[in-house]
Amino acid sequence: MEYKYTGIILNKRNVGETDRIYTIYTLEGGKVRSLAKGVRKSHAKLAASLENITLADITIVRTRGLGKITGSIVENNFSSLKRDCDALLETFAGLSIFEKLVDFESPDKKVFLLLKEYLEAVNECSLNENIEKHIIIRLGFIVKLLDALGYTIEVDNCVSCGKKLAQDFLCFSSQQGGAICQHCASGNDSCVLSVRTNTIKMLRLFLKNKIQSLTKIKATQDDCDGVRLVVDDFLRWTL
Repeated sequence: MEYKYTGIILNKRNVGETDRIYTIYTLEGGKVRSLAKGVRKSHAKLAASLENITLADITIVRTRGLGKITGSIVENNFSSLKRDCDALLETFAGLSIFEKLVDFESPDKKVFLLLKEYLEAVNECSLNENIEKHIIIRLGFIVKLLDALGYTIEVDNCVSCGKKLAQDFLCFSSQQGGAICQHCASGNDSCVLSVRTNTIKMLRLFLKNKIQSLTKIKATQDDCDGVRLVVDDFLRWTL
């Protein structure tokens, strides 16, 4: 049976002498894997349209197993991103986390559009040589992805007692799922991080704004490092 997908190539793996297995996040079927036969041969027609970080219309024929990719038409190859080494490193880091968080064959239009918007935003930054924004976009993408998958980071109220957070003393507990107030932090035996006010502010901005708007955020390296520490710690509890 023939299936048509709009998908983004996440990664590829060589098998046999001339074949590859591709992991693709699709609008219609979620994360899928499929085989492209002979794609590593010289002058293979499909190879160029199945590069990593490519949005394409893909045809897969399935009778059993992984099925076989029989056609692919590129919609967007994010060429500016691919010419930017810094952007590529950040993007591959983001996609690696994405792959770990999403399940196979669990389609989610919101997640697909979020991934597409993320790549478009990074590509736009690379086109405009706005390289300092890549880390902000990646962190924002991960926070918004976690939210879309049901792992929302609580940053408005204390995750323990529910009270509004004060601005002068802030802590974060990944085990409990978000920021906690001074009173709850003092009696908490779980692993608690002291965080800066700007860290919580950035997390709020990530959750409340579209990815394209995140490039407007003005943040220092210390601000980004603070958010990265929280996100990395939260992922350790989630993955």
